[in-house]
Amino acid sequence: MNAIPRSDLIGPGVCIAVTLAVFAIVYALAGGAVFPSDDAFINLHNANVLRLGHDDNYAGVPALVGATSGVHLTLLMAFEQIIHPDTLALFVLGAVTGVVYVLGVFGVCINAGCSRRDATLIALASLVLAGTLFQLLNGMDTGLAMAAVAWTIKLVTDKRRSLWLPILCGIMPFIRPELSFLAAGAMLILLSARDRALGFKLTAAALSIASAAPFLVWYWIDTGSFIPNTVGAKMYFFAERHADLSTKALFVSGALAQAVVASFPLFLCFRFARLRALELMLALFAIVFVASFFWRLPGGLAHNGGRYLYVFAPIVLFGVAGALASNHRKQALRIVAISALFVPLGFGAQFNIYKTHILGYRQSLADVVSWMNANLPERPMVMVHDAGYVAYAGHTALVDLVGLKTPAATAIHAALTYPSVGRQRPEAVASIAAKFDAKYLLAIEDWNQRFGLAEGLREQGWAVEEVYAGRAPADTPKVDIYRLFRLTPPDASRTADQAHLIETQRSR
Repeated sequence: MNAIPRSDLIGPGVCIAVTLAVFAIVYALAGGAVFPSDDAFINLHNANVLRLGHDDNYAGVPALVGATSGVHLTLLMAFEQIIHPDTLALFVLGAVTGVVYVLGVFGVCINAGCSRRDATLIALASLVLAGTLFQLLNGMDTGLAMAAVAWTIKLVTDKRRSLWLPILCGIMPFIRPELSFLAAGAMLILLSARDRALGFKLTAAALSIASAAPFLVWYWIDTGSFIPNTVGAKMYFFAERHADLSTKALFVSGALAQAVVASFPLFLCFRFARLRALELMLALFAIVFVASFFWRLPGGLAHNGGRYLYVFAPIVLFGVAGALASNHRKQALRIVAISALFVPLGFGAQFNIYKTHILGYRQSLADVVSWMNANLPERPMVMVHDAGYVAYAGHTALVDLVGLKTPAATAIHAALTYPSVGRQRPEAVASIAAKFDAKYLLAIEDWNQRFGLAEGLREQGWAVEEVYAGRAPADTPKVDIYRLFRLTPPDASRTADQAHLIETQRSR
């Protein structure tokens, strides 16, 4: 085997060193392993459930219920075996994922015909484009999905096809379900290649099935489904599928407009691309991806800082690399130069989201959970919509009103909220509260206002009394404050009111 020339290692080495340095700097500035999203703590909680073998908060619920990415959860469990505490393990997993992503982009650029210098610069720029860095820092599966897309493009464009591609295609649906479309396209390209022998294709197909099989079995055992249930739960709660077309178009166009601004004008480099099978596959993947959200969950494209759209970042950079390596290099360089005016917009927007969440509502949530631990020793049932941190750090029994961690809630939304396009959401939430005998509701003010959680319960006859508001820095917007409400069901509420009236009359 020929040794790799030392000069060929410089680019990847720089990519690894810079990426790890960036994560180390963020770790130091943030004061440790912190995460801006509650979903990161769903991952940590699920890992705890796997380790303990049972869930103390969501009684009887397996770990994979509410887990979108079985691959990410598996990696987190592996990292937790050697890195402590678990929050640091999750942060290190994010750093390693960042390295894998950047190296994938580097490989994509080399395969596109870029010089090693250009490939290194583009790979490092991948951390900056549209604020990608903050998606790698969110403690979720976003970075892993981006890395999977980058390496899919790299492996498909390799001159010598390897069996790593079918293995990756097999596990991609369990990194993010939407990547199933990309995996299918990549396997189609591989299996239709004329320069590959039949034996290679049969082996590739077998490896793809074999890599998927453990996750298929795991999900079936834990959830009764071969695929993650999280999008389905969100679809029923947000109830946007049956919204009118103009509303759905507004949701999707708004999210896409932000993505276009954040990546403008780099995506224009694709006009220099040759219409080969890969470009066609990536275009079809983008169309099917957006169409699936338009059909089921159009507002979801804007969730968590638009994180679902970040799987397109390596595709945009693939177009840039191809343009720079083509006869249109001068035009591509002009586009890259112009992008310097727009890249700060996307980066700045993601930085502000990250900073606001770290310093604002995250502190409010942590404070409420701390208060609950100290003041609710009887472990009452608490109804939540952010199902992660309160389960990870709290000690009370929980019911997830969205349904991610509580499948019975999903069924109620499927029967009421979903077909009514959200109009019967208050009845659904009240039904969930009654079914699980919820004593408290923990909600961020933003959700409380948007979905009328407390007011909707009051309309259904429940007594809803705020008992605590999480403390946060003074400049934290009110919509980012978590509030804890005491709940009294309709019959008990009427009984209490009658007793109060009788006592008042007696005192007179």
